[in-house]
Amino acid sequence: MKKLNNTLIFLISLLSLGYALKIDSLEAYDRLLPCLSIILVLFIPKIICKIFKIKIESKIEFIYIIFMFLAQFLGSIVNLYNYIWWYDLFIHFLSGMLTAILALVVMEWFGFSKEKNKWFNLLFMNSFTIMISSLWEFIEFGAFVFLKMDVQHHLTTGVFDTMEDMLIAFLGNIIISIFYLIKFKRKR
Repeated sequence: MKKLNNTLIFLISLLSLGYALKIDSLEAYDRLLPCLSIILVLFIPKIICKIFKIKIESKIEFIYIIFMFLAQFLGSIVNLYNYIWWYDLFIHFLSGMLTAILALVVMEWFGFSKEKNKWFNLLFMNSFTIMISSLWEFIEFGAFVFLKMDVQHHLTTGVFDTMEDMLIAFLGNIIISIFYLIKFKRKR
């Protein structure tokens, strides 16, 4: 699986660099930053492993790589966010599901997963998802303020897009929470 992850990182980086070379002919200069930054973004799990000296399972890294391909490459670089009206909602829903799963992994890593206390685990999953979606919206707001990139559609929707993105992520989290409760009930 580790070889597959490295191959995917290489292929996505190659696709992104190829797309960056075509940007001038497409006159899509707003996609240059995502083209170049995806290479760094794909290495985040490896960087986290080095800095914090923790092991991230290859399956988790694989899910992360696929998500970044869907969100950043297909969404921002290929521009599916503008061609398919529901694509942004799909990505935020998926991110809510994945951050809820990541919350469970984080609780395991730090050893504070309480098998007997499902309510604490659910509260942590919900809080973690809301925190991550808020941080993402802060990043998008920063892109607007500092880079003049209106990825939040602030100028056309006000706060509607931001609130919709956070709500959809939370709904994705609810799906995982329901599965967690069902699994918890079956264990008993």
